[in-house]
Amino acid sequence: MQSENEAVGEPTSHVDTPLVPTPITDTSHLLPVHEEKHLSPMWTWGAIAVALCAGAALVFYVERVKPHEEIVAPQYQPQNLSWVPATSTAEWEQRDSAASFIFQNKIWIMGGLRGDTVTSSGHVVEYWEAPHFNDIWSTSDGVTWTEERANAAWTPRRSMSVVEFNGELWMFGGWSPISGYSQEIWKSSDGVVWTRATTTAPWSAREGQQVEIFQNKIWTLGGVNYDTRQVFNDVWYSSDGLNWQQAPSAPWSPRWDDAITVHDGKLFLTAGMNLNKQTFNDVWSFDGTNWQLITDSPPWQSRQGHGLVSYKGYLWSVGRLNDSEGGGVNDIWFSKDGHEWQKTNTDPLWLGREDHAVLVYNDRIYVFGGMDSNWHWQNDVWMSQ
Repeated sequence: MQSENEAVGEPTSHVDTPLVPTPITDTSHLLPVHEEKHLSPMWTWGAIAVALCAGAALVFYVERVKPHEEIVAPQYQPQNLSWVPATSTAEWEQRDSAASFIFQNKIWIMGGLRGDTVTSSGHVVEYWEAPHFNDIWSTSDGVTWTEERANAAWTPRRSMSVVEFNGELWMFGGWSPISGYSQEIWKSSDGVVWTRATTTAPWSAREGQQVEIFQNKIWTLGGVNYDTRQVFNDVWYSSDGLNWQQAPSAPWSPRWDDAITVHDGKLFLTAGMNLNKQTFNDVWSFDGTNWQLITDSPPWQSRQGHGLVSYKGYLWSVGRLNDSEGGGVNDIWFSKDGHEWQKTNTDPLWLGREDHAVLVYNDRIYVFGGMDSNWHWQNDVWMSQ
């Protein structure tokens, strides 16, 4: 049974009725009035005014609120990749065949050689007479470089490989005018102080090999030994940098100065050369067990000493030595799968070259050093945009 206050619509302490806006065409439902009692005109019209204001406010709010508009980021256009110079003369001396890598959020370069003073007009380089380096440099922007060490513990050398694995740097292979070829493995926790981990790696001494981290292992493959006139296609892997196992030899031709990178869950290898001065233009992929030939007829010319990186979902082949012997152009190609390739709309402003560094750092591709198509050694630094 309703109390008298409830019957005339006055609020009670135990009733919390939410306001539900409805079109106000009939006001009789707003205040249920007891048939024997009547509200004052002032009270009645005040309640109606409150209801009308609430309804108007709701309509105003609904009209002002717009549906959520999804912000779609512009789609990346790889064909528009272009280049800007970071510096034309880095602090380190001109060189090619250096070891370059990313470590502790910096770009590093160390070792390598400069052959300007020992190159004949016929492009014959007396490499055994060329100055070789064992200095170590780093940068956080590609513009300003810091010399971390003038002379590392290892002898000056070229064509060695360095990778970061489990928080440490590991260095393999290379050739030194002092110690020649060796089977040494060096490691460092800071990039500056290096210690010799072993003098007897299980593979033959070599330079120009490729090293990459794949499936939580270090992989090294291929290379050349000029002294023994050997070119390799053997494949080795290690889970700790010291203990190595040999995988079955790869089905691709023995080579060096090829390029490898990890892309889309696979290890990709492109191009390279052999001792007969034959350069390749094939593309292979490796799943950790089997090699697969992706194509032996891509649209780009054969090359060696180029770069290969994975960047923004694409595989990128970066640079080519287009000298008087190799001809053609210095170009940049990209691919989703290693089979279908497309060339960027514009060729790079930097001269064609070989044995330069190509790294992905801070969402850009960096290119620096190398021997250019005029057979001049460089210390310029370029970055993509």
